[in-house]
Amino acid sequence: MEKAVLDNLFRLFAAYVKTFYCGDAEIQPKVLQKEEHSFIVAGLSGDLARSLGLNDAETRLAEAIGLCHDFGRFRQATVYRTFRDADSVDHGLLGVEEMLAAGVPDLVSSSDWEALAFAVRWHNAAALPASDDPRLTLHGRIIRDTDKLDICRVLPPAPPATGCSPKLEEDFLAGRLLYYEDIRTADDRKLVMLSWLFDVNFPWTAREIAGRGYIDRLLASLPPSAAMPAIRDKIGLFLAGFASRQGPC
Repeated sequence: MEKAVLDNLFRLFAAYVKTFYCGDAEIQPKVLQKEEHSFIVAGLSGDLARSLGLNDAETRLAEAIGLCHDFGRFRQATVYRTFRDADSVDHGLLGVEEMLAAGVPDLVSSSDWEALAFAVRWHNAAALPASDDPRLTLHGRIIRDTDKLDICRVLPPAPPATGCSPKLEEDFLAGRLLYYEDIRTADDRKLVMLSWLFDVNFPWTAREIAGRGYIDRLLASLPPSAAMPAIRDKIGLFLAGFASRQGPC
């Protein structure tokens, strides 16, 4: 992707988001939150791409995907007044539809549009679908990492409450990725976020999550339980395994 194309995409995105600005005290904060999140994830995606040694054109494409990954969130918030896909619509699929309506394909090359649409469509899925195109897979993995990294920032853990569900603790120790649908207690959400480590693709992301203190904050916010020492040990071993990897991924 050329720099001029990325610049035009940033201008289109900014103008698009402003069409959702409103005086509604419930919707406007959601719009502003996702606007900020989108700009931050664009920067993180560029940082991750550079850490992988991608060239300037592919790095700009990663930034573009980071910018556009939540394109569907603005209409979702306005129409459904929620960010919960289960109560509204798949925001990844909606994002592709909104990008089409906004004219994004007219700004980018056909190959870049293919990567953009693939990454936006599947960034929020339980797993990235298999693809014969390694470029699609790479950019899909980048956005799934950087999105999680910034969500850790915007969803700070609440103080300890009633503890985690034993079933979720068991699944976590088995190395399973947990989902919002699994949440049964106020503390389960924190364990779900910690389980995102099992879906991290690149050592850079794991180092950033740990280095920014997100893991320590989440663990500190959980009340003691019989499983908690083993959970801490599993996280430590997982991070050590990532740190020992050779190469970018």
